[in-house]
Amino acid sequence: MPIVDGLTSTKMIRSFEKSHPTHVLSKRAALNGRIPVIAVSASLIEKDRQGYIDDGFDGWILKPISFDRLKHIMLGIVDPGARKANIYKAGGWERGGWFGKAKKDIYAADTKPNEQPPMTAPSEGVKNAASSDDPFVREEDSSVQTQEQKRMADAQEEEREEESATANDEPEGGNATPTISAVADTTDEEPQAPAEDETADEGAEGQAASEPPATEPAES
Repeated sequence: MPIVDGLTSTKMIRSFEKSHPTHVLSKRAALNGRIPVIAVSASLIEKDRQGYIDDGFDGWILKPISFDRLKHIMLGIVDPGARKANIYKAGGWERGGWFGKAKKDIYAADTKPNEQPPMTAPSEGVKNAASSDDPFVREEDSSVQTQEQKRMADAQEEEREEESATANDEPEGGNATPTISAVADTTDEEPQAPAEDETADEGAEGQAASEPPATEPAES
């Protein structure tokens, strides 16, 4: 943007792949079957999901971007388990993810041009947002994208506050203290007194050892 939007550029990438089938993909891209393309916008709509798939997108993530979440999504390029864990599920649209499994070939996308200009008369705010590398740069406050960014930022803040409140409500302590006490009790345990019968036996033996041996009277 503003010359070519994400949809048009994705179709251009898919068209190039089709017209150059012998083009060698990188090792990571080859695992995806084609160059991985993630749609990034605050205005992506869940009901249009199939359209994004047909246009050639492999996954999506909404703005404002959670880079920790994006890292987990991108791991799905090389890790089939991470890919499967982040495939689209109803109710999880705002988390972003993959639309499906890796493609088997480069011909899955619909690259037919719609013959419409990608954008006409972009506003000054759109131009600034498009030319900036900062993912948090916003358009005008009245734009749909800015309003959606604000809504999602507020939702994330509420979620963090709820998690913080839940953590503060948890009782202190736990199983650690009893465990430590048990260890301390075992360590400081006083030696047990010998059993009474053993004491008696030892006393008898000691007494016998201290007495002189009995002598028989001499015969007269």
